[in-house]
Amino acid sequence: MRWGLLVMNGVVLAGITWMAGTGTHTQPAKVLPSLKAGADTQFVDISALETRASLSPTSENVAALATAYLDRDQPGLASSVLERAPAAVRRSPEIAHLEARALFQRGRPREALAAAKGVQETCSSPEPGAARCSAWLSAKTARQVAFFREVVSAGIEDPRSDPAATLAAYERSAKEVRIIAMK
Repeated sequence: MRWGLLVMNGVVLAGITWMAGTGTHTQPAKVLPSLKAGADTQFVDISALETRASLSPTSENVAALATAYLDRDQPGLASSVLERAPAAVRRSPEIAHLEARALFQRGRPREALAAAKGVQETCSSPEPGAARCSAWLSAKTARQVAFFREVVSAGIEDPRSDPAATLAAYERSAKEVRIIAMK
């Protein structure tokens, strides 16, 4: 009995010595996936964007952070940033446009369509005293609404689960020609 205890203590001591000698060597896990480098890839410092958005939550800062998250396929983080933005910032058409994009990437195309339609209505008839939508936002929103309509009409509940049908919906929406007249 005494020899068995001595051998067991020796095995445990050898294991501890081995672990201390080799170490654990674990690498920290990345929260965001890395972007694949391409010709049009712009690397953005997320921590700097987070700092700017938290210290000065303007429409531009919140939009930049949410866009960076969406570009890195993190729609949940983008939605979180947009939901925590001040009410005045959330009423901005640019922020609402990003919210529609985040909803779509999260697999909620019906809600994304409703949000995009809201942006389209805001851009087509702005409230008195409110800033007008830029031409690119009006055009992009019209394109986004057409795409979301096709996705919803095709019955796609989660675009990630059926990429072929989503691509077909995109191609159908691209065939529509829209002209946007600015006043």
